[in-house]
Amino acid sequence: MKMLMTLLFALLPLLAMAEASNLEILPEIQILQREAAEKWAKEDYKGAAKLYKKAAKKLEKPIFKADMLLKEAECYFEANKSQKAYDAFRALMKDYALYVPYDVVVERLRVLAQRFTEGKGIIFGIRDPETAIEIYFLILTDAPSIHVSLDDRLRLAGLLKKVGRNEEAIVVYQDILKMDSTLDDVRLDLAQLLMELCKQGDGDGSIRRTASRQAKMILDRNPDYSRKAEVELILATTNEVEASRMLELGKFYLRSSHLKPAAAKVYLQELMQKYPGTKSAWEAKDIMDNHPAFKKEAEKAENEKAEEK
Repeated sequence: MKMLMTLLFALLPLLAMAEASNLEILPEIQILQREAAEKWAKEDYKGAAKLYKKAAKKLEKPIFKADMLLKEAECYFEANKSQKAYDAFRALMKDYALYVPYDVVVERLRVLAQRFTEGKGIIFGIRDPETAIEIYFLILTDAPSIHVSLDDRLRLAGLLKKVGRNEEAIVVYQDILKMDSTLDDVRLDLAQLLMELCKQGDGDGSIRRTASRQAKMILDRNPDYSRKAEVELILATTNEVEASRMLELGKFYLRSSHLKPAAAKVYLQELMQKYPGTKSAWEAKDIMDNHPAFKKEAEKAENEKAEEK
């Protein structure tokens, strides 16, 4: 870190000379640079940051202003002033995108995201996962793709999941799987989030079916998956829920106000065929065997056979 800053300090006079056409402004920038370097050496990073900010305001060309603002951000980073460092790096990326050394800045942002997650460099040491999420979104949206890693997306998805922003986490997990479909742990996390989302409402059952499909894909690809029990729980749960839905439809057509035994029979028989062993399947069999509507139907069929004879 200090080697990087030393190199930046060494280049500053040259940059300032190239920039300043007004002879009166050149000495002032040199003075600011020297004072900032002295404060850096004494580990007065906040003081150095203010001087770099001041120098940036006196420069016109974006490339040189960006250089000063980068030094300002680095100073706050070293001072462990996480919010100020994040604000400075973000402003640099937003306003001077063409002049950002992304390999350096993105790495700093990753460290800052971890600091916010752990409450380091934050007032009262309060953990702030929401700001960490902002940082990862900044990396994904503003940094060139070559500087964005799969881990950045994984950390973002994990943080979104942690704070309950499940729908956003689902989108990120889906993007990750488009990049690498062999990540079974990611697919399981996706399936589990989809199951959580079902609890908020799943009118046509599409979310539940997607969760089931993701779980099946894991076992199809990796039958001996280490978290197989969790996958099987999802499949069992989705089966029970779908079976319960079909059972309710069958019961609906056995109500006196909607009595249609033939329609009820279709749902109940399909339920027993598709989801044998579920609680709903056992209840469906009991209804088929004992409900008066089906007994009457059976008696009618027997009478018709007798008449034919």
